Amino acid sequence: MKEILLLSILFTSCLGSTSNENSDSRIQSVPKIYSVENVRIVKEHSNAWAVKGVVRNDSNRSIKGAVKIKFLNSRGDIVYSTKAYVNDGDPLQPGQAGAFEYYKDPETFNGVNNFDVEFYER
Repeated sequence: MKEILLLSILFTSCLGSTSNENSDSRIQSVPKIYSVENVRIVKEHSNAWAVKGVVRNDSNRSIKGAVKIKFLNSRGDIVYSTKAYVNDGDPLQPGQAGAFEYYKDPETFNGVNNFDVEFYER
């Protein structure tokens, strides 16, 4: 009987240590390795406008990749999406920034009032 009681106490204490309250304190957030800056529409040409911006490497290692650009309307709906290389696909050193740009006909920008730009490594 003492063995069953001991096992019951041990089992209960193990369950208590796996609760969400205790496990949340052990979860570590993943540091962001980049920041996206200065995203804007450039209307230099009548037949092609551009989305341009900069990605800064906030990590302590070299990164290279591209951005996924989502064209958003006033309700936050994605009306168009595409990808563009950052720094023409060349690596960015720690602290370094690299440009991206994507050209498309002006009609693509109809109803677009915001962008969601996310960097991904390649």
